[in-house]
Amino acid sequence: MDLALTDEQRQLREMVHSFLMSYCTKEWLDQLEATESYPFDLFERFAELGLLGLGVPSQYGGSDGGMLEVALVSEQLGHVGGSVNMTYFPTAVFGNQTLLGGASEEMKKAYLPEMAAGRLRTAFALTEPEAGSDAAAVRTRARADGADWLIDGSKIFSTGAHVADYLVVTARTGDADGPSRSLTVFLVDASATGLSIRGIPKLGHNAVKTCEVGFDQVRVPGDAVVGEVGGGWRTLINALDAERIGVAALCVGLAQRCTDLALEYAKGREQFGQPIARFQAISHMLAEMETETAAGRWLAYESAWRKDQDLPCSKEASMGKAYATELATRTATRGMQILGGYSYTTEYEMERFYREAKLYEVAGGSTQIQRNIIARHLGID
Repeated sequence: MDLALTDEQRQLREMVHSFLMSYCTKEWLDQLEATESYPFDLFERFAELGLLGLGVPSQYGGSDGGMLEVALVSEQLGHVGGSVNMTYFPTAVFGNQTLLGGASEEMKKAYLPEMAAGRLRTAFALTEPEAGSDAAAVRTRARADGADWLIDGSKIFSTGAHVADYLVVTARTGDADGPSRSLTVFLVDASATGLSIRGIPKLGHNAVKTCEVGFDQVRVPGDAVVGEVGGGWRTLINALDAERIGVAALCVGLAQRCTDLALEYAKGREQFGQPIARFQAISHMLAEMETETAAGRWLAYESAWRKDQDLPCSKEASMGKAYATELATRTATRGMQILGGYSYTTEYEMERFYREAKLYEVAGGSTQIQRNIIARHLGID
């Protein structure tokens, strides 16, 4: 079994790491967070580096590669901070993977090159006030009106909707054959009449707003349907698998960064005449952090590899997300403990990773939902 990355994959990882460490400094990110300013410059740099087109075939203007390359980038994003992650994910993961998994050739050729080039931003609009973990319970409705569709309803927790050019919207277009079989995915112009967007105050990731989106008789053309009318569930599963793989990878990156920061601090901080890293209580915490991060990394990589091989990956994606998201929270908590009082100050990065880590256990399907999915794949109904 060959677990080695190719030369190209290693070069990609090193390039992204070097760029992020030099560009996304703590001072730069602190300013963005304090002013809640979307980093348009960073999004443009992602495009220039070809990162927005990763996993997208060159025939659609992309940079080729697959989900493993996206995971490698996501892992490096996790080293930096949540607002950096959220600048990348809505377009490079949600947008690209939704279109690749369900759109017509005409739609792929029209939109994917623009997204890869950074000329279009997308946001995912699936969750609703009454449809979170139960994604099949979507109440937003789209009804045919001649050749067009009219959408009514509301969405919540749509990250990046305030700066998006298009929203990937799931709406109910029928009631037959069960709840999941009457869903349709639409690509909706964010400037459409009747569409409203409001930011929601939150604990972290503040440079990229998470939004409530309202639809009041929003008219969209018939060619805005992604895939088939009533066939949205299959499109969603593909996008959600990709999201979970990407989130697992970025949580591994977050955990690795917390481990590295805690190790550096523990080696330099002296108490009772020696570095605190030499105390068994501290050294064992660090050993566990490093070991568990390595385990999370290979869960994330395997699920990405399976997706690239067109093998079933929903179970593996859920396994990776469930493990890695809890890993991120656990490792950030240990990092806070090792840094002691300094961890509670904004002078150090650990407090931001601690705040941001918790999101991933609930976003994209909570940890409990991931375990339900895993159990179903084990034949437990």
